[in-house]
Amino acid sequence: MKSLDDPTLALIARFVIEDVDKLRLSDEQYMKHQLTEIKKQIEKFPEQQQEQFALDWIRENAERYRRDWQKRSFTETALARRCEDCPLVHDHSTSSCIIHKRWVDLLRKYAAGEINSDRYIEQTLNLLKEHKNSLKVAFLFPRS
Repeated sequence: MKSLDDPTLALIARFVIEDVDKLRLSDEQYMKHQLTEIKKQIEKFPEQQQEQFALDWIRENAERYRRDWQKRSFTETALARRCEDCPLVHDHSTSSCIIHKRWVDLLRKYAAGEINSDRYIEQTLNLLKEHKNSLKVAFLFPRS
């Protein structure tokens, strides 16, 4: 899958993932997951009716299923990222800073549909604003 259907996730991908093509969103994986879901949905029906129920499921649910799958898959990939040069991680004993941990929480809520894209963006910007002084680059050497 070369693109994300969700515009907010596509925007995040451009900033969080350097190489968007490296997202773990292959068409093959998606089709396998969707086929498994369809089989699960139709197995309760008589065999002669399963094909029709599969087509009905695809017509009614495929678009939503794709969006949800993309959100889950992208979120898993983004959550695995680490703030490599973050000034808030001093001893490298933790994998990410407080900002990243709170952003991850916001991203999970967005992916789960608990908050909409407007709320996600607003809360993310507020998070950065709240920590902007901590993120400023300080001079290592005093001016002479």
